[in-house]
Amino acid sequence: MVPLSGPLLARLEALSPEALVAITAPSDATTAVAPSLHWSADEDGTTEAWGAAVSLDGEHLDALAPRVRSTLSSLTALSDHDDAPAPRMFGGQCFDPARSHAHDPAWGGAPRALMVLPAWSRIALGHRSWLQWVGPASAARSLDWTLPDGVSAPAAPAAARAPDPEAQPRWEALVRAALAAMADGAIDKLVGARRVRWSRPGGWSLGEVLSRLPAQDGARFAMRLAPDVVFVGATPERLVLRRGDTVEVDALAGSIPRGADDPAAIASLLASAKDRHEHALVVTFIADALRALGLPVSHAELPSVRSLPSVHHLWTPIRARALKAPDALTLASALHPTPAVAGAPRADALRWIARHEPDPRGWYAGTLGWCDARGDGRFVVALRSAVIHGDEAWAYVGAGLVPGSDPSAEWRETEAKLRTARVALEGPP
Repeated sequence: MVPLSGPLLARLEALSPEALVAITAPSDATTAVAPSLHWSADEDGTTEAWGAAVSLDGEHLDALAPRVRSTLSSLTALSDHDDAPAPRMFGGQCFDPARSHAHDPAWGGAPRALMVLPAWSRIALGHRSWLQWVGPASAARSLDWTLPDGVSAPAAPAAARAPDPEAQPRWEALVRAALAAMADGAIDKLVGARRVRWSRPGGWSLGEVLSRLPAQDGARFAMRLAPDVVFVGATPERLVLRRGDTVEVDALAGSIPRGADDPAAIASLLASAKDRHEHALVVTFIADALRALGLPVSHAELPSVRSLPSVHHLWTPIRARALKAPDALTLASALHPTPAVAGAPRADALRWIARHEPDPRGWYAGTLGWCDARGDGRFVVALRSAVIHGDEAWAYVGAGLVPGSDPSAEWRETEAKLRTARVALEGPP
């Protein structure tokens, strides 16, 4: 039965049968069925979701935005609890919608942009747990308010990384090509990316992959992009957070692998002219993009360092505040992709990447997150990620390149960044 009081049931009866409703109630329901979507980030709590009440796909996020806003504005939220979480749509877009990944074996026909309003969500927020259902009002009265029982995933052999003896020479050739492209000064920065393939007969259990992804420093996500394609990751980089009149963006660029002497590594990173230049390009781009939307911007003059398990990053938090800040969809579309994952100038960098990287990035280094009817939302840069397609998985990793970059050093940086995906797919060493 629908867990609603008499007054809310009366509201439900007053709606047309086709009206889209969201019903939210406290619940300790559990299920072992793998979710089609997982999201956890900072104060967002954790959302696991099954099915889709509404699924919208298209060429890019900006094109989907009107339909997303229309869906959320037409949704009637019902709950007996004032603190019940508001319904959210989840999704985002691939790195470069202008470059097709439709025929790439890794992506299996995944759309370039996708936003989903889940049919069922289990939401853990603070010390409370909620169950949320979304669907037509006509189905709400007879709804079975019980999540299905799951079954344990069968045991599978260890995942194996595909040998690729040409990977390092191919990467270093890409870096040298980028340095040549930047030598005449037309391009200030390029970001190169590569991918590594794993195989595992029987595939992966999403539950085990999620359990191996770090929950700290950013967001942990999993989203089913096509029937047999799941995109997973644990990214340190927030693209944008919009809460009411406050907008927060992270500039995260310039990095060094962690080692035995971390204080020395941090000092070296802060003193590196190459990394400071790379970082400044990202800060300038973000600040200019926010100002173009009419937002006043503030940030520290010098970067600090964010330390993660495998690398140290130069980091500058950027803030803006306005009474009528643009909604999260507008902000994400304006900022993505930043020079931290593409390069500068952006248009020139995207053209170079499309010509020189042998494999399309798909959703790697794209943006993924959520938005609600108020215009609030959080979108992240989809780094430290992998796409699982049946019995195979591809992990992507990249590095920012500026004049002075060293091909072998950049290779070591990408190997360090690969640790998150490697542990998720193989398990701890």
